[in-house]
Amino acid sequence: MARKTGITTQTAKRMALDAGAVYVNYDTESERLIGATREGSTFEVEQDVREPEIDGARGPLKGTRRVVEEHARLTVNMLEMTAENIKLALIGASITDDTDHEVVTRDLDMSAVEHVENIALVADYSGSSNPIVIKIKNPLADGNFELEMDDREEGTVEVQFTAHFDPEDLDTSPWEIRVPKMDDDNDDPEE
Repeated sequence: MARKTGITTQTAKRMALDAGAVYVNYDTESERLIGATREGSTFEVEQDVREPEIDGARGPLKGTRRVVEEHARLTVNMLEMTAENIKLALIGASITDDTDHEVVTRDLDMSAVEHVENIALVADYSGSSNPIVIKIKNPLADGNFELEMDDREEGTVEVQFTAHFDPEDLDTSPWEIRVPKMDDDNDDPEE
């Protein structure tokens, strides 16, 4: 008999929970938290798929589709306005010091822009003591930097980071999702 819902006995053990935490250079020596966020984060992989037109085929032909372009993005709503976070959100920015402040500025010569190794969203996974980890590699911030300050509200900056392919490995997508194995190995995943 066909099910009328996708809920199984394993459903409660297969969910990514809550907003998670966002890290710069996750799982490296220079790992650091971005800090508090608001309204969570969003991960997206935009794919441009090409399907060739083939004489004699009446429609899509199995095995002929291919991804010709992809863009992986992680959008973060940052609450913590550290100089390092602002620098991360503004491509090519740098930090200097004066007496009372860390000063973020930018030289518009973008030839020496530095990519961080990765940005990762790390969240609880209901069926495991290990987290689910969504990582984009070689990211840079896209779009505008907009800090809106309202009365009785905290300023938030929405930053969209886009992953970039490694020029030495153009066949590997610059993102990964680490889904933890469930803690109870005796569970039937098909149940």
